[in-house]
Amino acid sequence: MAYKVKKDPIDKIPKAQFIFWLIVRASMIICAAYSFINGDVVMGFESVFCFIFTHLWDMFQVFGNGSFIEEVPPLSQTMLNIIIFVGIVIGSYFGLFDRLWWFDNAMHILSGFVCAVFGYDFACIIQRKKGQCAATLAAIFSLMFALSIAVGWEFYEFAMDTLHGTNLQLAKFGEETAMFDMSKYNNEYGYLGLVDTMTDMIMNAIGGVVGMIFMIVLRNRKKKG
Repeated sequence: MAYKVKKDPIDKIPKAQFIFWLIVRASMIICAAYSFINGDVVMGFESVFCFIFTHLWDMFQVFGNGSFIEEVPPLSQTMLNIIIFVGIVIGSYFGLFDRLWWFDNAMHILSGFVCAVFGYDFACIIQRKKGQCAATLAAIFSLMFALSIAVGWEFYEFAMDTLHGTNLQLAKFGEETAMFDMSKYNNEYGYLGLVDTMTDMIMNAIGGVVGMIFMIVLRNRKKKG
């Protein structure tokens, strides 16, 4: 069968969600322009990448060529857009990551939850031609998917710290670490960086477990209904 590029079926997207998508996409463009104008290349490119991620569902539909990827629901993109909007616009540009000590943990929990919810349905979609996916398999896949995304994010932070000199993992002295009492971390920035990275992973795992349980309960209710 010849490869086909489809027209983006935006009519499948609930109107309220589609409006939210447009708001998030416009926000990413504004954030990227603001960052580049002010010389913040890291946040500029991060905003650009996030703008691309707000189009994942559209790309699935246009380039899916009839594969299972086209069955991903628009709600998955909406949840991803929520993370992008809260994390980039509210967290980074309005400074909540610096003002509220718990905001970063909350974002990792939310990220783990959303990834697990997506992963559960994604497992069911992948297995659709072989029959109904077992709830246990979908649950395990959803949790592993959430943890994999968390690892990927830590790879990104490490790469940016190494290649661009940022301090996303808090492993060296800088404005990001000035607020910490280093005596609690053996006066070692490397130890602080380790604690920050592992805390992020743990928060993602907590969110992933909650999301996994949420999907098990939700799908079981739909079966009984």
